[in-house]
Amino acid sequence: MHVLVVGGSGLVGSNVVTQARERGFAVDATYHADPTEDATIELDVCDADRVHEVVTNADPDAVVHTAAFHAVDDCESERDRAWAVNAGGTRTVAAAADAVGAHLITLSTDYVFGGDPAAAPFSEADPVNPANYYAETKYAGEVAARSAAEAAVLRPSVVYGTGGTNFVTWALGELEAGEEIGIVDDQVSAPTYAPDLARACLDVVERGLTGTYHATGPVSVSRYEFTVTLAAVFGFDTDLVSAISTEELGQAAPRPADSTLDSSRLSDAIDSRFRGPREGFDAMRNKRG
Repeated sequence: MHVLVVGGSGLVGSNVVTQARERGFAVDATYHADPTEDATIELDVCDADRVHEVVTNADPDAVVHTAAFHAVDDCESERDRAWAVNAGGTRTVAAAADAVGAHLITLSTDYVFGGDPAAAPFSEADPVNPANYYAETKYAGEVAARSAAEAAVLRPSVVYGTGGTNFVTWALGELEAGEEIGIVDDQVSAPTYAPDLARACLDVVERGLTGTYHATGPVSVSRYEFTVTLAAVFGFDTDLVSAISTEELGQAAPRPADSTLDSSRLSDAIDSRFRGPREGFDAMRNKRG
C-alpha cells in the first residue's frame, strides 16, 4: 500500500505518516511552509498545477488529505483564503486523486452542525447547518471530495495531541507557566485524540471505505471540563482553570453550544477505538501513541 499524506507536517498528518510506516506502507508526505524529516514535498493545495504534479508523480493507492486553514476565528476575516484552502484546495486534491485512481480520505469538522443543541449527538444522516464560515468552507470541501470516485469524509472534533499546535498544547503552555486561564463552559463536544484519528484514517484506507463518517472521542464534555481534566492528568493546579461563558470570551466566529457527534457508524466499521480525554492525556503525558 502506498499512501500520500497531504499536510504531513501537521498534527494529524504527522501521526498518519508515523502509523502508516508502522503498518509497512510506503509513504510520501507534503508540507506547506515548514518541512520535517518525514514531510519533504513542498505543496500549496491552492496551486492546482503543483497538486496534480505531486499526486501524479507519487501515483499512490490512497491520498489522506489533512491540510487545511484551521484558524476558526481568522476564517471570518480571511474568507478568501479560507475558501481557497478548505474548499478549493480540497476540490483540487480530490480531482488529482481521482485522476490516478487513488482512494481519497479527507477531514471535515463537527462545526458543520451549528443548530439546535438538543439535537446532539448528531449522526451522519442529520442535516448540516454550518456554525461559522470555517464550517461553511469545510462542508464545501466535503462536497468537493465526494466528486471523487472513491472518497471518505471523516468529521472529527477538537483534535488534540503532540506533533502540532492545538488547543491542548496551548493550554499546557499556559498551565506550565502558572498562568490562570478562562475556558468556556457552554461549548460541548467530544474531543478527538490525533493518534486515534490517524489510526482511523488508515483503517478506512485498508478497508476501502467510502462515504461520510463521524470520527470523535467517546466522551462529550465542555471545553472547561476538558481543560480541568488536562490539568489534573498533567499534575497542574486545577484552580488555574476558571469557567467563563462564550459571550465573555467574545470569539469572532460563532460556536455551536453542543456539536457532539455520534461516531458509532465508524466504530462499527473499523477495529480501532477512540479514547476519551483522560486516556488521551495520559498517553500524551507518557509519550505513548
